[in-house]
Amino acid sequence: MIPCEKDRTVNITYLEAPLEKVWWSIVTPPGTNTYLTYTADTTGDPLHPKVGDIFTLCYGDIINRSEVIACEKHQSFALKDAYESIAPDGSTDHFFVTTHFRLEQEGAFVKLTLEVTGFQDDEYGQWFRECLEMGWRRSLMNLKSVLELGMDLRAEMFSYPRLGVVNCTVNQNQSISTGVPVRQGNYLLEVFPNSPADAAGLMKGDVIVAFDDVPTPAYEDFVRAISFYYGKESQVTIRYIRNGEEKRTVARLSIEDTFTGRVELEGTSLEEIKQKRERLARQRSASGAIWKEQGGLSDE
Repeated sequence: MIPCEKDRTVNITYLEAPLEKVWWSIVTPPGTNTYLTYTADTTGDPLHPKVGDIFTLCYGDIINRSEVIACEKHQSFALKDAYESIAPDGSTDHFFVTTHFRLEQEGAFVKLTLEVTGFQDDEYGQWFRECLEMGWRRSLMNLKSVLELGMDLRAEMFSYPRLGVVNCTVNQNQSISTGVPVRQGNYLLEVFPNSPADAAGLMKGDVIVAFDDVPTPAYEDFVRAISFYYGKESQVTIRYIRNGEEKRTVARLSIEDTFTGRVELEGTSLEEIKQKRERLARQRSASGAIWKEQGGLSDE
């Protein structure tokens, strides 16, 4: 992760591909569908974006409605984003940021700098910043794979199993309330009802410090550690801190779309997407009772 102020993130990647192809991939709906979005639409010309166009970009259970605010062909492209995310209680949360792509030709490579600014300085702003930084890191890796290898790996990138939580790296305020040092664990902002985390007895305010003795001091470590279980059907031992005491529990991670947020959207209309997102919200708050019925393992 590139060190930044709290209101922004920066990702940089080098792509061995023609500048025109990189530009097409990031600024047109057909291009974003090759590596990032499942459904994308625009109020303007799909192949020739201009300032003032409105994009509707769908990634699983998240929809981003973006206004083009800068467009300098082959050099600079910026969007004013309005992300809509389904919360654990089924409501919709909104997050507003600005995303700026900068392209530079460096020999046979295109240097792509992606800067996202405008994150709020609070717990959920921190969660969104950390989540989006890791999301873009994986998406840019997938863009590199698509352009250089012809392979779309987004399923492999994003279908790792989930615990059913909203978490962020322990910050100063959370450190005071939990006794866990800053950047030495993942604070649980939310635990989805009936999720693997809920079944395992985890609660809002707990701090996860390790999966199967692999430390998770920061958000990116948490994602890397849980990604290790991709394609595996196994239980995971979780070490966490509650009320100043270290505890252990065992959870069965989930690949259900209720908790991964990955719903099949390709080829569907925006109305169908809306209906799928509403069903997903209902599942998150109600129908996941199977996790408790099958019995999670409580604290040791």
